[in-house]
Amino acid sequence: MSYNVRMTRSPAIGLLLLALMFTAPAADAASGGSTVKGMSAEGSCAVVGMSAEACSFLALRRARSAAIEQAAGVRVSSATVITNMRMSVDFIKTYAQGYIVNEKVQWLPGGWFQRENAAPIPEYRVRIEADVYIPGLKVKPIGLSASLNHNNFRAGEEAKVHVRVGRDARLAIFNITADDKVVMLFPNRYVTNNLIKGGSDFVFPGEGAGIALTLSTLPGHERDAEAVFVAALDPQAGAKLNALFKPFETMSLSGFFSKYSQIADYAEDTILAYEVVNKK
Repeated sequence: MSYNVRMTRSPAIGLLLLALMFTAPAADAASGGSTVKGMSAEGSCAVVGMSAEACSFLALRRARSAAIEQAAGVRVSSATVITNMRMSVDFIKTYAQGYIVNEKVQWLPGGWFQRENAAPIPEYRVRIEADVYIPGLKVKPIGLSASLNHNNFRAGEEAKVHVRVGRDARLAIFNITADDKVVMLFPNRYVTNNLIKGGSDFVFPGEGAGIALTLSTLPGHERDAEAVFVAALDPQAGAKLNALFKPFETMSLSGFFSKYSQIADYAEDTILAYEVVNKK
C-alpha cells in the first residue's frame, strides 16, 4: 500500500492507517524481557481474491505470526494455507506478543492449493528463522489504551489515532505499512512535544498538527492490511526515542523491532490493525 501523509502546511508525502480498539494489559510486576533465538516457522497463502504480491506478504506474515506465537508460548493459529486477506489483520496483531528483531527468509518452491471439485490455484510458501524478543516491563504500569476512528477504511479517507494513558508518558506512533515497512509518524517536526499527561485524551493528528493521515492501497491492490503501532514510554526512557527513530524514515520490520526492543521494557504498546479498500 502506498503510504501517503498529506501535509496541511507543506507538500504531500505518502502514508496510510486504520484500527481495532485495543487496551494494553498492565503488568503485575516489573521484569525485563528476553530474546528467544532461532525460532523456525512456515507460512503459506493461496492466491484467492488478492494479488500475487499481497498473497506473498500474507504468507510471510503468517510465518512471522507462528514464530512469535511459538516464542511467546501461546497457541499457534490452526490455519496453514491462508486464502482470506482479512486474516492478515489478525497476523499483524500477533506482533504485539513479541518482536522479531532478526530474521532469515527462505521462499520455498511454489505449490498448488485445491478445494474439492475446484480448479487448483497458485500457493506461496515461505520459511523463516527468527530471533524474537519477548518484552517485560521494568517500570510501573502506564495504563495505555488506544484506538482508531474506524476499523475499515476506503482509500482517500483520513485516520485519527485516539490515545489515553493512566500516568504521564512519552508517546510514539508508528505505521506498519502493507509492504511490511515501518515509519514513525509522531513525534515529528510539526509536533515535537510528545509528553502526554496521565488521565488525559490525545488525538493524532489533532488541530493544528500540520499533517493529515490519508489512507491508500498499494498500487494495483484492491485492499491492504496495515497497522498503527502505539507506544507509551516512561518519561525517563523517552529521551532515547529520538536517538533511535527519525520522523518519516522508512525501516524494515525487523530493523524497527530491533531498535524498539532497546526501550520496550520501559514501554507499553499496542497494535491497531486495519484494512484499506480501494473504492474503485
